[in-house]
Amino acid sequence: MAAGGAEVRYEIRRAGPDDWAVLRRVRLAALAEAPYAFGSTLAGETSMPEQHWRDRIAAWPQFMAWSGDEPAGLAAGFAEHPGGSAHSDSDGDGSIGTELGAGASGSWHLVSMWVRPQARGNGIADGLVAAVGACARDDGASRLTLWVTDVNGRALAFYHRMGFRSTGRRQLVRPDEADHWEEEQVLDLSQNLS
Repeated sequence: MAAGGAEVRYEIRRAGPDDWAVLRRVRLAALAEAPYAFGSTLAGETSMPEQHWRDRIAAWPQFMAWSGDEPAGLAAGFAEHPGGSAHSDSDGDGSIGTELGAGASGSWHLVSMWVRPQARGNGIADGLVAAVGACARDDGASRLTLWVTDVNGRALAFYHRMGFRSTGRRQLVRPDEADHWEEEQVLDLSQNLS
């Protein structure tokens, strides 16, 4: 998938097994730049071995935005299963998430969404959400969910512009931080995201 704006041209590509080092670099940059936005922490993921990153790519689709030869953003998605954890994104304990297959829930979950600050406002986030949404639709999902932190107003405005709406569900981003909350958002995948 390729797209471009007036200032930044970019391409969205699904990560393959040999992209583990780039995925690691982008993920760690995201955790360093926006620690409030993720259930994981930089400290928790910095020491993860190569196999962790390879397993992450194998477990569920990881999409990276590229501006020339530089990675500019990241998003991933996985099928939600009834009764599953709200946080299937790696939270520093080495767990990776769930496997592909929407199953009975018909729902996918968007995680790891991040765009490099210098590249924001150029449609990259739209392309990343569209890539995960297309993968979810291909898997039979009818909706896409995500969690967004209360303090991330820019992300919340972006998700609302994309058509996401609050479910009213709230939870702690990290159970050990009682003042750090996030809210669940949902998108009907019958909408056109491209």
